Amino acid sequence: MGDFEVRDRREPHGPRRPAREREAYLRLLDQEVSYAEACRIGGITTWTGKRWRNGRNASGRNKAAPPANAVVPPR
Repeated sequence: MGDFEVRDRREPHGPRRPAREREAYLRLLDQEVSYAEACRIGGITTWTGKRWRNGRNASGRNKAAPPANAVVPPR
């Protein structure tokens, strides 16, 4: 997994996107690690992992978001 380390302080990150955590989580999924185990190793909640894996629908003020590893069709 390289030099990735789980953040010591597990508090909200504010406007900063947890790009390193997301990258590590998706890399673990590509290595066929279970979804729950990838969340634990990557230092994220299973709720966040599920949202990154499946995307989310628009609701209220939140816009819809595609899955993190969505394939964009060629033009």
